[in-house]
Amino acid sequence: MASSSSSFKGIGEIFEHSAPVVGESLFVWGGSKPWYHGVHESPQKIKLYSTIDRLDFRTGRWSSHVTRGTSPPLGPIGYFCTVRNNDIFYMGGYCGHDNCYHNDVNLFNTLNYEWNKLISSSDIVMKRGFGGMVCMESMGTEYLLVIGGHGSTPTTYQSQYQYDQMVAGHFRTNEHNLLSLSTRQWIIPTISGQCCRPTSVFTLTKISNNKSVLFGGSVTDDEGYNLHVNNVYTCQLESDATIHWESVKGPVVPASVQWPVERRAHAITSIISDSPTLVMIGGVDQESQLVNDSWLLDTSQYQWSKIVLPESVTGRSDHSLSSIMMSPDCVWLVVVGGAGATEVRDLGRGYEEPWSQLITDPNITMLIELVLIKGQWTVSEVLDSTDLTKEAYQHKYQSFLKTRQWWQDCFIVYPTEKEVQQQQYIQVLQHELRVFEVNKTSLQEALLEASQQGDVTDGTYTKTPPPPASVDDSKVKSSIQEWKNITEEIEKLKAIVVDSETYIATLTKEKTLTNEEVEKLKAKVVDDDMVIAKLTKEKLQLKEELQSLKDTTTAVTLIPLL
Repeated sequence: MASSSSSFKGIGEIFEHSAPVVGESLFVWGGSKPWYHGVHESPQKIKLYSTIDRLDFRTGRWSSHVTRGTSPPLGPIGYFCTVRNNDIFYMGGYCGHDNCYHNDVNLFNTLNYEWNKLISSSDIVMKRGFGGMVCMESMGTEYLLVIGGHGSTPTTYQSQYQYDQMVAGHFRTNEHNLLSLSTRQWIIPTISGQCCRPTSVFTLTKISNNKSVLFGGSVTDDEGYNLHVNNVYTCQLESDATIHWESVKGPVVPASVQWPVERRAHAITSIISDSPTLVMIGGVDQESQLVNDSWLLDTSQYQWSKIVLPESVTGRSDHSLSSIMMSPDCVWLVVVGGAGATEVRDLGRGYEEPWSQLITDPNITMLIELVLIKGQWTVSEVLDSTDLTKEAYQHKYQSFLKTRQWWQDCFIVYPTEKEVQQQQYIQVLQHELRVFEVNKTSLQEALLEASQQGDVTDGTYTKTPPPPASVDDSKVKSSIQEWKNITEEIEKLKAIVVDSETYIATLTKEKTLTNEEVEKLKAKVVDDDMVIAKLTKEKLQLKEELQSLKDTTTAVTLIPLL
């Protein structure tokens, strides 16, 4: 594991970042920081972004870790980010100077703290940031889906998408890019349905293996200025690399319907369930003022409802919002960083400019506990950075630990089709087992009642008094035989359940080993590609040298003839 700093106290002021959760930890890399002066590339920049900060839920404390592997990405601000298993994917981002954006894809492994560059810069993908990226699956193949954002002048204009120029010189787009994680090739998907306009600074949240929800952000008006929106869209990855869009809400909503105001720079996370609920906090409105509110979106009906949180949580923008399920009826939300209220700063000589004050401790890291009561998610407790280091938090975490581990073992987030079938098969077997257990109990009660009235000479029950004439001995023996048969069936079912669970465990282990082998093969392919590229370059150089020698020889031969 990468080394960590023992003197590290907290993450510090930060905004325009992401904070993905992996296991029992939350990770923060990059972001805008007060002490960062935007440059394209320098030893100081590489050193600054060669560390990653980690919040350990078990201790409630932050630690800083030095990373390894390839150089960290050069776009640390407003990058695209998503998670798959123990890996965090980063794509693009703003460089920090002029109109410089990136479009390379990097993978960070949270187990060994190592960077790996998956895809170098490519002309087929617009260089940009401040969009959305999720990991999706179709027909057993995993993809990174990248949507929207704003960035540098496009090198390639894809005909099915739009590119709006903004007054600051940036371009805003609704371009889609699919990266196949198996082939590491970019795909430009086709789109169907009602796609979003060129949008940036929105949220894109995954709600199933192949479906996500887009909300809010900024589009461009006729003069190139920002126009904030509050539309909800769903996008679904179809089997033929087509993205199908549906608009859940247009620009006009009846006054009786609860709906958030237009905003950008907000944050959304999901509460995992059969029908996920999305939680939204903060953002800024059309006047660049904090909206200072929080909402829940039920994705089964796409209905919004307000929740009340303190201003110390909601009064921010350009922050991150993450979630970790502690039990089926309890979720912890974690808000990190962001910018606070906008103030006017006097630059002198009559010049003024708006300036957002950054969120400072103890409010940089906030933990909100939501509990499910009578089908409604309700705020239970709110903790700040200081509260997370106290003993009471440790007791709270420990109280969840045992039950949470059991629940996690039984719960699969976004299961594959094969895993769903296996789970359904196990559930059928368990149901049959419960039915047999009930029947067994009923038979035992009947046998006990019969044995109390007479002598059962089966070897299972013995009573010395002779049975009354009313007792049907053949009926009792028949019940005993039926009970034996049921018991044998129960044991067989138990064996089947054990075998099935062992089979699933074996498949899971094989899947893990296969994934590791795939990653090794991918790394080898990258190395081989580099060697091939190097040999190709050397071959061209040798060819040029050989041609040069031929030209020289020809010239020498021709001299006597002149």
